[in-house]
Amino acid sequence: MPALARFISSRFSTRRFLAFLFSIGYLLILPQCSEKNSADYVQEGMAYIEQQDFGKAETAFLKAIEKNPKNPEAHYGVGGIYNYRRQYEKAKAAFRNALKSDPTHFDAHYSLGYAHEQLGENEAAEKEFAVYNRLRKKMDAALKKEQVKR
Repeated sequence: MPALARFISSRFSTRRFLAFLFSIGYLLILPQCSEKNSADYVQEGMAYIEQQDFGKAETAFLKAIEKNPKNPEAHYGVGGIYNYRRQYEKAKAAFRNALKSDPTHFDAHYSLGYAHEQLGENEAAEKEFAVYNRLRKKMDAALKKEQVKR
């Protein structure tokens, strides 16, 4: 019998040892189960926006990005806050990050166009609005087609 097994059997009953192992496993797993993921932080950010608490919303969206840098909704959410605050350069960067993860995110195209427009970048704004309109029409057509199937 290995030394560790002899030590354990001499110090603990089988029941106590199994309870000890269960406790250790529980303590190792519990923090992972209760930890929020990126989508949870996005939902939290949206709830803060509804409450018009934009500081907490920004924090939640940034935590979502920290958890998953490729979450387009997190980038879109923080970009919306930057647009609201008239921080248009930061908004543009956030919307571009959203579009890197999801080029079909038509709302991000629209909001990026809005930021361009506010900065007097009319040609870039028109381009984004055109992409928004094209993607929106495709989405509407797909939804209609799906409704007809039902």
